[in-house]
Amino acid sequence: MLTAAAIEGYRQYTERIIHHAGYRIGSTWHDTPVTRKARMAGGKVAVYFSVSPGTASSATVNAVRLYDAAGNVWAEKTETIVISSVQEGILYRVTFDLHEEEAA
Repeated sequence: MLTAAAIEGYRQYTERIIHHAGYRIGSTWHDTPVTRKARMAGGKVAVYFSVSPGTASSATVNAVRLYDAAGNVWAEKTETIVISSVQEGILYRVTFDLHEEEAA
């Protein structure tokens, strides 16, 4: 079984390794910086970034990614987020709940 120190080590590694984010509108990927990393209740690691399409019309974000410093995709999720023409953008949060469960 992993110790509390080992799980904390995985949390710290996750915070360090994630470098920047990306989002896809249509078939085009857009890179964006990670604006904040934080710890949530229960030790979850949260990563925040902004999605700002910069268009006068509405846009639909259909996927998001997190990258490490070498540019490797570290996490990816399919989405359907409609950003209306009156919105400047959205703040997106990814959370990692790193824990160990004992199999029954």
